[in-house]
Amino acid sequence: MVLGGITAIIVGSLAIPPLLWLGLALDTALLAVAWIDARRAASIVIRAERAWPPLLTQGARADVRLKLDGCPDRDIEVRLREGLHPGLAEAPLRLHARLQAGAVRVWTLELRPRLRGRHTVAPLVARVLGPWGLAWAQRELLPAETRQVYPQVRWEGRAGRLLMLAHRHQLGQLSTSVGGESSEPYALREYLPGDPLRTIHWKATARHGRPITREEVLQAGARLVILLDCGRSMTTSCNGRSKLDHSLAAALALARVASARGDRVTIAAFADRMLRVVRVASSGRGLRQAYSRLFDLEARLVEPAYDVALQALPRIEPRRSTVVLLTSVADLAAAELLRDTLLQLELRHRPLLVNLEDEGIAGLARGIPEAVDEAFAKTSALQIVLANRLLARRLRRSGVRVVATPADRMTLATLDAYLAFAHRRHRPA
Repeated sequence: MVLGGITAIIVGSLAIPPLLWLGLALDTALLAVAWIDARRAASIVIRAERAWPPLLTQGARADVRLKLDGCPDRDIEVRLREGLHPGLAEAPLRLHARLQAGAVRVWTLELRPRLRGRHTVAPLVARVLGPWGLAWAQRELLPAETRQVYPQVRWEGRAGRLLMLAHRHQLGQLSTSVGGESSEPYALREYLPGDPLRTIHWKATARHGRPITREEVLQAGARLVILLDCGRSMTTSCNGRSKLDHSLAAALALARVASARGDRVTIAAFADRMLRVVRVASSGRGLRQAYSRLFDLEARLVEPAYDVALQALPRIEPRRSTVVLLTSVADLAAAELLRDTLLQLELRHRPLLVNLEDEGIAGLARGIPEAVDEAFAKTSALQIVLANRLLARRLRRSGVRVVATPADRMTLATLDAYLAFAHRRHRPA
């Protein structure tokens, strides 16, 4: 209303010139009052605290608590802007509230981190309205900071149960569908729902008066090398995350299970060259170090050099070991190179190939083309799908175990394949 009156006076000065000086004087006075109001707003004391959860993981809900202490002697109106990196949120978070005198307000901000790695959180910026409501004063309540987002660490269903049993060192209590029996000694324990009937020890059951089952003990101290492809094909997305995100999560889950069995685990990431080599200690600290050294691993826009990984393997693990290769074959030339590499690898080690299926290529192969370019795309997709099937068939004939899996089942498929592989390795001839 005040601004409207001053504007009317200035417009009226076109007919009555002396009103111009009155309008300018009122305008100057208003600016001075607004400046004083802004200074008073800047002097208002507000304290803020931000509490992060202990661990941020990709795709998992994370509640961030934001606490504001208001001015003790007056109500204030405040607008907050939480500037978050795109890896943490799609857009900055904004809050608008009126704080009662001396009151404490707490907000819970729900985040679902989108990208792994280190992300910068911009300063928490607040705009405070002056006591007269004429001006806003902006300030930074909290400084910028860096947060780390880790790969997925929790799973549901069977994969989650495998990891839970691995954490408790009770992997033998979960039945797995494998061929043959282990040649290792067994222990006796109470029967649990889900245990196969073939493992029941009938003499011990009769002696104790309750069901007793055999718990197979897998050989400890085996050697496992996980080769993680970080090449071009791993940059594409599956179910909202990159292929490398899925593969890295599966690799770390496999490292947890294998370490719990007492295996010596090494994770090696490669693209056109070796990127990182992490030896996982059997203790919980070793797994934490593996997460901290691999959480920010990124795929590169280069072709994967499987032969380079093969040449580096004697330095990584000179003794005969199980080698699990996590990759995604989406190129015909890459399929041929991968086949030659695995056949050479099979001469000295026990290779296991986990091939992440490309949902985009699979969709093109199943789709019905409606234009010429779509027909060409479908033909190319069918060639890649056929090449993958031929690759798997040739490798299996040569004794290489191959697992093809979609992204949402990659972790479970990798764990099941490795545990079955471990049982088969110790099966009596």
